[in-house]
Amino acid sequence: MSLMSLIAFAISALAAAALAFRARPAGACTTVLVGKEASRTGRVIVGHNEDSGGRYVMRTHLVPPLRRGAGQKARFEPSCAELPLPEERARLLWSEARPYIADGGASFCDFFVNGNGVVVCSNNCTASREDRPDLTDGGAGYGIRRLAAEGARSAAHAVEIATSLVDRFGYASSGRSYHFADRDEIWVMQIVNGKHYAVKRVPDDEVYLNPNHYTIHQPDPGAPGAAELEEYARARGWYDPATGPFSFARAYQAAGSWKNPRNVHRHVRGLEILMGRDMRELLAPGAELPFSVKPAEKVGVDTVKRILRSHFEGTPSDVSGGESPHFMATRPICASSTLESTIAEIRDDADGILLRRALGRPCLSPYMPWYFGVTRTPDGYCAPAQDPEEALATHFSVPASDMDFDAGSAWFRCVSLQTAADALCPSGAGDARARVMELEDRMERELAGLDPRVMELLGTDRDGARAMMDEAVERWAGAVMKGVSDIREGLDVLEGEPLGELDVSKPGEPFSVRLPLPVDPDLEQCFCGPFNVMPERCSRGLRAGEGGAVIVFSGGEWLNRAAPCRMDLTMRIVDRQGRRYAGRVLIRVRGGSASPDSPDQRGQDACDLA
Repeated sequence: MSLMSLIAFAISALAAAALAFRARPAGACTTVLVGKEASRTGRVIVGHNEDSGGRYVMRTHLVPPLRRGAGQKARFEPSCAELPLPEERARLLWSEARPYIADGGASFCDFFVNGNGVVVCSNNCTASREDRPDLTDGGAGYGIRRLAAEGARSAAHAVEIATSLVDRFGYASSGRSYHFADRDEIWVMQIVNGKHYAVKRVPDDEVYLNPNHYTIHQPDPGAPGAAELEEYARARGWYDPATGPFSFARAYQAAGSWKNPRNVHRHVRGLEILMGRDMRELLAPGAELPFSVKPAEKVGVDTVKRILRSHFEGTPSDVSGGESPHFMATRPICASSTLESTIAEIRDDADGILLRRALGRPCLSPYMPWYFGVTRTPDGYCAPAQDPEEALATHFSVPASDMDFDAGSAWFRCVSLQTAADALCPSGAGDARARVMELEDRMERELAGLDPRVMELLGTDRDGARAMMDEAVERWAGAVMKGVSDIREGLDVLEGEPLGELDVSKPGEPFSVRLPLPVDPDLEQCFCGPFNVMPERCSRGLRAGEGGAVIVFSGGEWLNRAAPCRMDLTMRIVDRQGRRYAGRVLIRVRGGSASPDSPDQRGQDACDLA
């Protein structure tokens, strides 16, 4: 068989295998880390898509610095260990992924930037092979990212904090890749359930990609934890020296998640964009995926945006067939479960760190500029009157009311546009995307004129510079809020009226929606469900009232984990001529539990229902 035939076979086999994964949790976050010498601006760049399945809201908190007394401790998850807190908490920008889960919260989400110029994010790497984890008092989960963000003075110091926690308590989930970056360095720490981990620094002239699998083959010599990895893998039968050099990734990744097609397609596409060439040979069985690469040319923010927005356009990995690409079996980088996309340029002065933040799926959300040095959160980006201490106190006991649809929330406005455009694929989505790019370009042009003045002022009048940042970020936030609403209005979304409430404790009981329908619907093609749920798991059209003004929906797997809240459900309505309409109904959901399928899925960047 020729190489091209082998690759074609691999692509079809991987796509078929991906279909088999649909009923199982699969990691979905994607991270891009650009070394300072590989960067067009000479600055470290961190790009990250935060993905997770279930109902979430995204909130931004500005956490003030804090001096604590010595010896203070905190327990984050009820099932995990009480952890020692740093005496000095740095100022934080905390992007919180906030779900309603009846018996827990999001242990493994959230993006942080701290006042020492350290950025923290992570990717799920389940499942590891470890089935005998060494845990003390339940181990550490959320505390690893939180305490590294609070206390780290540099990326290397973040590694020290994280490794000390894992050495003492163990890691409470199956596997994860933590990413720590500052203005000079990028470090990757990949952890296995228990007390084993690999640590490696990203070379300054290279770019690192992680799409939810272990990528470290040889840990840095002398790095914490390195000496024990090979010995333990040999003792467990995971590595035989006769097979070749030791690879942490190959030895510790479980067979079921090694070369997971959903991860491989994303990894390869990111590499293709960086290297500027077709790299389908890496989809072939046995091909080795690199830890990091020297890109074909210097990488800028535009390149990172392109990677994080990718649906594999123009490649054999695009199997969307004209439907929404967010639910493809090959699992795109910009996916159904993408909650937020963030790109951070790390500067010498932490206040000047420049972020671009897109809520929801970045292909249909503008990257809004955001300075770390702002002193207040713009309207629409955090719940009114919720301070960061309250948010942390309820992070693992989120009230269901926090999941209520809120028209004043930037998160819900962005998601409302994205789901409507998805229902109208392909034409509606393309038009909306073009207008989103226009909005983003306007903000980028304004930023280009403003940024030199802000950075110059930081050196002479910090308060004045922060005031300028506040004004600009609030203006951009307002532009995003209005812009995405205007774009959605142009899609002529049908606003439905619920005829009663939805009791998910009775999943077989149908629910009715009154719609201003111009024509009779083709019920076989109509569905209704949450924004992140694939069509086949939504409620289907059961029957229509007179003139199609009322549609009765029934069933749907999404009901099994629905949150009890005022929920926004997206409808795709198709008439008998094949014309598509997007609809929305705000309906009160009763009786939901939103419990994860297992404790290990709690707050993972996994798309459980997408």
